[in-house]
Amino acid sequence: MTSDIGRRPAPVVGTIPTASLRSRVYGFGSVFGKTLRDSRRAVIAVSVLLALLLIGVSNAIVSEFATPESRQQLAAIVAAVPPILQGLAGRPVNVDTLGGYLSYKYGYFFPLIISLWSIIALSGTLAAESRRGSMEFLAATGKPRRRIAIQKLSGHLIGLTIVMTVTFVALLVVGATVDGLPGDEISIDAAAGYAVWLILLGLAAGSVAFALAPFVGRGSAAGVAGAVMFGGFLFSGYQAAIPAIAPLANLTWWGWTADHIPLANEFDWASLLPVAVVAVVMLVAGIEAFVRRDIGATNPIPSPSLPRALVGLRGPTGRAIGHNLPSALAWGLGIGIFGFAIAGSGSSFLEQLNDAPDFVRLLDQIFPGFDIGSVGGFLQLLFVEFGLILAGLAAATLVAGWASDETSGRLEFLLATPLPRARWVLAGGIAVVVGAAIVTAMAATGIAIGSAMVGSEISGPVVGTLVIGLFAAAMGSIGIAVGGLTRTSIAAPVVAIVTIVTWFLDILGPAFGLPDAVQQLALTSHYGFTMLGDWDPVGVVTSIVFVLGGITLGAWGFRRRDLGR
Repeated sequence: MTSDIGRRPAPVVGTIPTASLRSRVYGFGSVFGKTLRDSRRAVIAVSVLLALLLIGVSNAIVSEFATPESRQQLAAIVAAVPPILQGLAGRPVNVDTLGGYLSYKYGYFFPLIISLWSIIALSGTLAAESRRGSMEFLAATGKPRRRIAIQKLSGHLIGLTIVMTVTFVALLVVGATVDGLPGDEISIDAAAGYAVWLILLGLAAGSVAFALAPFVGRGSAAGVAGAVMFGGFLFSGYQAAIPAIAPLANLTWWGWTADHIPLANEFDWASLLPVAVVAVVMLVAGIEAFVRRDIGATNPIPSPSLPRALVGLRGPTGRAIGHNLPSALAWGLGIGIFGFAIAGSGSSFLEQLNDAPDFVRLLDQIFPGFDIGSVGGFLQLLFVEFGLILAGLAAATLVAGWASDETSGRLEFLLATPLPRARWVLAGGIAVVVGAAIVTAMAATGIAIGSAMVGSEISGPVVGTLVIGLFAAAMGSIGIAVGGLTRTSIAAPVVAIVTIVTWFLDILGPAFGLPDAVQQLALTSHYGFTMLGDWDPVGVVTSIVFVLGGITLGAWGFRRRDLGR
């Protein structure tokens, strides 16, 4: 009998598995692959959305304006529109062709979609993981920080490239399949020019958020980048009608590329170069800031401290209101400035309207029985539609503030106190409604000041601004219901998606020829002409039902589910 006592065991030789090429490109084998995998849903959604919109709208335009006579009438109507009303559309060039009208009517809204996506993605691609604490584990693996940042950024850049390619192909499909009139062809140069311009504008907006996020955090970076994007869009659109704001318009990429309208066969390739330069500089700055600063160390943007009574430490409702107050004030200030600019330019609108009698007759047919030739009519035409979309996005921000209790892990500590689950949801719902009221009050103040400056009626437009609060509260209640029934991490995105879908139904429903029953699903179509004193009770009652029902449903659902699910 033998014994192995004292014999040294044989060494165990192990091998470190290496990630496959597929996993490194798309999967968990590299930071780049994981970033691309995590963003796949957004890339697919944006690509499919843009392709369907471009193809569907183009077919609708050709079907509606199928004869040379109808194209001439279309060009005459566009020519009759005063410059003050062309601010939210593109510059009219060759609008009697498919590409020209597509670019004029819809082409300038698509960059807003790409820009919003890019801002949300790039503001959080580094900052979000740093705040959650997962970036420390990634940095502890020995990977250089610069390599981590470049790979994460590259994942988003590849996503943008995919969207650009899909847009390019969709425009070529439109040019090859749509049976239009002579001049409706879309060349390879035109398709490429629009696709490159579209992506560069989105990347420029996102690069601002990427550069600021290491310094001020994700929320503030996204807010500043969004303000630059929307401000540049508005200033560029209205610079022809209001020359005083032209210098401001030329500070952003919207003004630089104003003469690049490739779908209308007007090219200014040189104007894209400074946009690309700004994007590269901002992206490099964001990478270097991430490399040289402590992970997760940010400095909030300096702002006045809240009064003690508004901090919100006297109960769950006060705390929720105080937590959302800065966001509500920021959105209210932005929408208020927008309303002030529109109302303050009402005198220019009236002067230009007097010089366009044909357009006045067209407005009388669209708004029979209303005095559209007033500041209230001007606000109804330009402020309400865009203001409602901004109000819906503001509601998404307010819902995100409420949802952060659960997503950040604070809710476990809050519920450890004698705080009923339903009370927490109810407090969040009240905070969203109060935030919507604050946004509305500030918007109404801006409109009142602008109306007073031009000597117009104040009470009518101010009362009409209440529609902003109704819509924001209704959208916010949808987020409360979704967060209570499922999980709060998707509540704010759902509010943003519903808001954008509502916008599409309102704006693009007629272009697609959607049935009236489908178009009526948009809540914004049921408010009437509030700036002109004509309120539709259906929209008001529906909004109130949404608020009460959404908060109640959220409270009921949250009592029946686990945290963090």
